[in-house]
Amino acid sequence: MTIPRELRRRPVTIVIVLALLGLGIAAIATRHQGAFSPDLAGVDAGDLRERHWWVLLTSTLMPGDVLQFVLAIVAAVFGIGTAERLMGSWRTLIAFLVTGVLASAIGVGLELLGAQVHEYWSTSVNELDTLDPLTPIAGTLAWASAWASPFWRRRLRVLLLAGSAALLLYSGEPADLYLLIAVGIGLLAGRLLHPGPVLQFWRGSQHETRSLLALVNMVLALGPVLTLVSATRYGALSPLALAITGAVPRHIGRDITCAASRLNAHCVGDLTRAHLGVGGFLVTLLPLAVQLVASFGLLSGRRVAVWVLGGLGVLQSALAAWYFGVVPASGPAPVTPNHYVELGFWLVVGTLVPLADAVVLVLLRGLFPVRLTPRRRRGYAIALASAVIAPIGLYLGIGWLIRAQLQPVPTFLTLLTQLPHRFVPVSFLRHQTLAFHGTTPSANLLLQGVGPLFWLIVLVATFVVILGGRGTVGEPQRAEQLRELLARGSGSLGWMATWPNNRIWISPDGRLGIAYRVVNGVAVTVSDPFGDTPDPDAALTEFLRFCDRQAWTPAFYSVHDLWRRRLAARGWSSVPVAEETVIDPRTFTLEGKAMHDLRYAVNRAGREGIHAVWGSWRDLPPRVTRQITALSEEWMADKDLPELGFTLGGLDELRDEQVLIGVALDAHETVLAVTSWLPVRHDGVLVSRTLDFMRRTASGSSGVMEYLISTALLRFGEDGLASASLSGSPLAVPAGEIRAGALDRVLGLIGATLEPLYGFRSLLRFKRKFSPVLEPMHLVVPDPVALPAVGLAVARCYLPGITVTQATRLMGSHRS
Repeated sequence: MTIPRELRRRPVTIVIVLALLGLGIAAIATRHQGAFSPDLAGVDAGDLRERHWWVLLTSTLMPGDVLQFVLAIVAAVFGIGTAERLMGSWRTLIAFLVTGVLASAIGVGLELLGAQVHEYWSTSVNELDTLDPLTPIAGTLAWASAWASPFWRRRLRVLLLAGSAALLLYSGEPADLYLLIAVGIGLLAGRLLHPGPVLQFWRGSQHETRSLLALVNMVLALGPVLTLVSATRYGALSPLALAITGAVPRHIGRDITCAASRLNAHCVGDLTRAHLGVGGFLVTLLPLAVQLVASFGLLSGRRVAVWVLGGLGVLQSALAAWYFGVVPASGPAPVTPNHYVELGFWLVVGTLVPLADAVVLVLLRGLFPVRLTPRRRRGYAIALASAVIAPIGLYLGIGWLIRAQLQPVPTFLTLLTQLPHRFVPVSFLRHQTLAFHGTTPSANLLLQGVGPLFWLIVLVATFVVILGGRGTVGEPQRAEQLRELLARGSGSLGWMATWPNNRIWISPDGRLGIAYRVVNGVAVTVSDPFGDTPDPDAALTEFLRFCDRQAWTPAFYSVHDLWRRRLAARGWSSVPVAEETVIDPRTFTLEGKAMHDLRYAVNRAGREGIHAVWGSWRDLPPRVTRQITALSEEWMADKDLPELGFTLGGLDELRDEQVLIGVALDAHETVLAVTSWLPVRHDGVLVSRTLDFMRRTASGSSGVMEYLISTALLRFGEDGLASASLSGSPLAVPAGEIRAGALDRVLGLIGATLEPLYGFRSLLRFKRKFSPVLEPMHLVVPDPVALPAVGLAVARCYLPGITVTQATRLMGSHRS
């Protein structure tokens, strides 16, 4: 029998999977009896006191239940298999043994130390036997992440750290502590044995940053579910989720008491269930559903998702501070003073974690440019107002009418004071006594129904505005007018006006628009004005007056000769900043000696089975868009700077339906290269396309980008387009064309510094292969005194998030 080649390459994975299968099946078949019992195979503090050292290994090879068994097998196949592919068999075997044994030993040691000082968590879990194969698997994968590409290294590490931290915070079992320790050991060992550049999270693109933020918020939304499936619930955030772990009580009005000497999960659960019914159960779960829906909104750049999650975070933080802090402090102490420190820690974590998440999202709201249209914003506001008014009106109105069905009969003031408890998840109400309860089905329906009604309306409304419709980028009220002006006429870079973070000025007659950004008091335009005004000079005068009223210095960046001459007539100064490469697709051909390289690239692509696919982002198959995303993120992860913007598009800009995407695929449908082409219209007719996004795989065959662009130009010629622009390479004017002025020196230094990272001048040389016509693009300013400030403003447009430290290191690397 011949062993498949792939299996021969994964011997350690096969051995570990077979070991987990054999021991797991034996343990489940014997119901964890005899040698497979947790007492003999699991690890706890007592085992180390009695020197049963073998449990450090057996506990990492045997699952505790069927669910863990299935998860361990799946994790071993993919996790250990990935690790063995990245760093080889011997390293994988060593990593599996070291992280599993060492993490368990360190974790048990911390439990012993905590028990010696009577720490609450350590004493609570001191006798729990732990069986967990996921610990060495996660540790091995963390170890192997050092050998992964920058993009996947970041993804793996964020997933491992976020997942293990969530388990520890929400579940709090000893295995969760061991898991986090194993991940830490793996990251440290990988760093020591395979040193590389220090990973900087700001190297990722805006899309990647949004993905990571969405991941964190999904973990926070799903965290309470971890409490539901946990055998023990001692995590610092478990009080936020304990409500969903109990059944509906038969006697809602009964008194619940706790032993004053010990606060445990059963006590907290009893206190919670005093408020728990079907309605309380829904009031606990529906906010989590809202949070999960909003987390998906982060992936698509929805600004409303930021405000929804920010509001939920602030609300959760305030409720935790009030119900876990102020309310218990104002009543009798539920626990002995020995546990005040632990409860204080729970309070701080439960308050600060959601608040910190809300603060981070609000501070980074610029990464989420898609906003609601005015109509959808009004609809959402009306829905939220209805969610508040309708349940409150029902509760107070009907409650007063049927107050005789409530025991004890409440006054109107009592109904009003108990109103907030109807909408608060019951996990916060464990210290609250019930003021009254219903004695009839209709009364219980009222008490249990108003809270879910509120959260259900919020959930449906949030779902509709985030996942059920489209938004606009930039200023919603200007989006439609902006696209109408662009359809009337624009320069080759005009479509960039639709990109995020641009401001739009429109002339009083509504016939001309200018896109710009304001940085340090400088209004830097995004290429030429656009539209079809009959008097462009008058419109230009109005824009300059507008800037003067705002005390801004206007600077026209990447404008063509037509607008440079208009501004020069006013006495403005200019400097070339790029050379645009323009081609007539109708006459473009691959014949002739000058086109030898392009012709060879096209012929080679045909021999190797490479073909091009065209369409908008929505037209492309999901398997292709996923590869495009991964390709771009890996390319970005190798850069030592944040993602450039301004006149350079990224993944977000690819999603515009008006943008044409060209993808080069091999015979196996693997993406080799990607380009995107922006539309240029005059009088509503498509007359040109401008190259924007360019990415190719490092392992792709040479010439694939030449093939893809040549194919595009031939396609445009068949479509009858009058021109095609390969765009200008910013800050890439050859050194001989740069004069000795202050602005020239600033832009020259910036261009030379960014060249090793982004290759603008190399890109310009590449574009010249297509025998284009070169058209200069200029930066035009009114006052030579402002030249240094304008140069720095342009740099900040490309790198809006760069810090002083990064800028210093960037300039230092250029000088060296």
